[in-house]
Amino acid sequence: MKTKFLIVTCETNLDLNYYKNEYHFIGVERGCLDLIKKNIDIDYAISDFDQVTEEELEKIKNNSRNFIKLNPEKDYLDGKEAIQKAYELGATEVVMVANPTKRMDMNFSVIEFCYKDRVKIINESSVMFCLQAGKNVIEFDQYQDYTYITLFPVHQTKLTIKGLQYEQKNLMLLPYSTRAYSNCFVPYNDGIIESDKLILIIFTK
Repeated sequence: MKTKFLIVTCETNLDLNYYKNEYHFIGVERGCLDLIKKNIDIDYAISDFDQVTEEELEKIKNNSRNFIKLNPEKDYLDGKEAIQKAYELGATEVVMVANPTKRMDMNFSVIEFCYKDRVKIINESSVMFCLQAGKNVIEFDQYQDYTYITLFPVHQTKLTIKGLQYEQKNLMLLPYSTRAYSNCFVPYNDGIIESDKLILIIFTK
């Protein structure tokens, strides 16, 4: 039984075939159209669908195993509703495809998704997820295509960075500090991140 979920919230050029065998697919808004275009079955379509036309909405309905139209006057964002549905269905891993938008408030929402809901955020230029407290090895071979490595604290956090271009020992970061932004790999070397609290990591091309 599959326990991994990919939530697609937007249209991208990402190749999602990698996820076909092991993941359920949840489409949100125009992410449903992206899945249809890529000939990927939509297990759940969840949204208020205020960003699609009536014709597109019918297309989404006809290409979804399960269709859930949310009331526009709701307590949670569409993406949050999709995350909650994934965990309700037994998810052990949730990945979300989400692009930055012109709405800064919506961009901030991914912080909660990563930190509180343990969701990995991906798009064509970046990947963001939560590092556990303790020692974390950042493998060069896995992330060498990314130029920048940013660490974003949600709590006051003591941080040690080894093996990256900018090293630090016992650096104290206040919540939401920008002091650990824009680091990078030393070619062919793995980086080591040690922190006493959960911290977000963002790789950007």
